[in-house]
Amino acid sequence: MSDSGYRIKCIRKENNLNQSQFAKSMGISQGNLSEIEMGNSNFSMQIHDKIL
Repeated sequence: MSDSGYRIKCIRKENNLNQSQFAKSMGISQGNLSEIEMGNSNFSMQIHDKIL
């Protein structure tokens, strides 16, 4: 898991959201969020800005 992916996962869990809920709020698929959290996929600055 990458540092960024870990931080995203922590933010999601702090907000008591499952991957599907968090992904929907970001406008991405649950599968894509899973890949981001595991560090297997990069995310755009748009996604970054929505998270922060």
